[in-house]
Amino acid sequence: MMSEPPAREERSNWVEAIGLPHLLRTLGLSVQPAKLTLGLAAILLTFVWGGLLDWVWLRGGGVDAAAVRQFISSRELDQPYVEPGGASGIFAVWRDHERHCILGLMGSSLPGTSVAAGTPLGAYVESHSYDQPLRNFLGMGYGAWWMMKHHPLYAVLFFGGGLVIWALFGGAICRLAAVQFARDEKLTAAQGFSFARTRWFGGYFLAPCIPLVFAAGIMAVLVLGGVLLRFPVLGDLLAGVLFFLALLGGFLIATLLVGLLIGGSLFWPAVATEGSDAFDAFSRALSYPLSRPLKAIIYAVLTVVYASVCWVFVNLFTYFALAITHTIVSFGTSPFGWWSRGAGGAEVSKLDLLWPIGGPNVLHRWPDWSQLTWYEHLSALLIWVYVAAVIGLMWSFLASFYFSGSTVVYALLRRDVDAIDLDEVFVEDVAPIGADRLASPPSVPPDNEKDISLPIAGATGLPGQ
Repeated sequence: MMSEPPAREERSNWVEAIGLPHLLRTLGLSVQPAKLTLGLAAILLTFVWGGLLDWVWLRGGGVDAAAVRQFISSRELDQPYVEPGGASGIFAVWRDHERHCILGLMGSSLPGTSVAAGTPLGAYVESHSYDQPLRNFLGMGYGAWWMMKHHPLYAVLFFGGGLVIWALFGGAICRLAAVQFARDEKLTAAQGFSFARTRWFGGYFLAPCIPLVFAAGIMAVLVLGGVLLRFPVLGDLLAGVLFFLALLGGFLIATLLVGLLIGGSLFWPAVATEGSDAFDAFSRALSYPLSRPLKAIIYAVLTVVYASVCWVFVNLFTYFALAITHTIVSFGTSPFGWWSRGAGGAEVSKLDLLWPIGGPNVLHRWPDWSQLTWYEHLSALLIWVYVAAVIGLMWSFLASFYFSGSTVVYALLRRDVDAIDLDEVFVEDVAPIGADRLASPPSVPPDNEKDISLPIAGATGLPGQ
C-alpha cells in the first residue's frame, strides 16, 4: 500500500488545522427545516415586539429615518448630535439601518467580486458593498449604541424582549446544530425547543447578561467613588489616593465588554453543547477565543466569507423563484397579461398593481392602494402575507447560518483548547423507547438450568400446573 505523498499530507493537515471541512458543513446544518422554522418564528416575534413598541412611542413623536446615519457621521466627525424628529418609529429606523449594514457586510465580504464585474451577479454584489467589512460591522454596533444612548428606556424594553425571544429560539437552533454536527442526528424543532426551554433562564438568558451585570456593578462602585469628590478636603484626599481603583475598574469594564464582543456568539453554543449553566458557558466562551486568538480570527473570517457566498446564492435564488412566479401569473391576469389600468391608461399587468416586485433587494413593494377596489385590497394583502413568509424564510436562513456556524466554531475552539473530540455533546439522561432492550438483551438461563427445573416442577406436583 502506497503512503500518501508528503505534500498532499501537509496540505490535508493544513486544511484540517483551519477547520475548513467542518466549517463547510454549516450550510447543510442551516437548511434543516426545523431550524428555519424556529428562525422564522423568532423573526416574526421580534417584528411584532418592535412594532408594538413603535406604536406606543409614536404617540409621543417619531424620529427621522436617517437618524442613525446622522448619529454615525457626528461621531466620526466629533461633532455634537441632536436627535432629529420625524415620523418613523425607533425600531423601524434601527431595523432598516441594521439590514443595510448586514447586506453591506455580506456584499463586501464576498471574495472574487472582480471576476463577476459587468454581470448581474457583479452588479448585485456591488450594490451591497457599501463599505469595508469592518465599517459595516461597526455600523451594526453604532445602531445599538444610538438606541441605547438616545432612547434608553426603549432600548431596555426592546433588547430585553429580543433577548427573551432569541434566547429561546436561538438556543433551540444551537441545540439542533450541536447534536447534528457532533452525532449527525437531526432533532425535531419540538426537541430543540424543549431543551432550550429547560435551560432558558439559567443558561441562555443569563449567559449574555453576566458580563453586563458585572460591568454594571463595577460602574455603580465607581459612581459611589465619584461621590467622594463632592466632599471638600477629605473627599478630595481619599478620592485622589484611591483613584487607582477607579482605573482598575475601568479596565475591568473594558475587559468584560471586549469579552462580550469576542465570545458573545459562543455563549449559546456552549450551553447547547455542554448542557451547562450560564457561568460555565460564559467562562468557556471567554477563555476559548482568548486562548487561541489566531484560530478564533481564522474561524470567524472563514465563516463570514462562507456566509456571504451562501447568502448571495439564497437571495438571488429567492428572487429568481419569485420573479418567475410573478412573470407567469402576470401573463394570466388578463388576456395576454396586459390591462389598461396604468397611469394615463397605460397597459399594465393586474399582478403588478397588486404586487409590484423590484430587483433582488426589493422583493415586495406596497401597491398604490388608490387604484385598487376593496376586494383587490384583500388580494394584495393575502399576496403580501405569502411573499413576506418567503422573504422571512430567506432571512431565517441567515439566522440559522449564524447560530449553526457559531456552534461549529465553538466545537473547533473547544477541540483546540481542551482537546475534546468534535463528536462529544451533552445528551439528556432519558433513554429513547426501546433503548434499554437494545442495550441489554434479556438474560437467558443456561440449558442445564432449564433441563433441571422442568422435571422437578413436574415431579413435585405443584398446584397450578
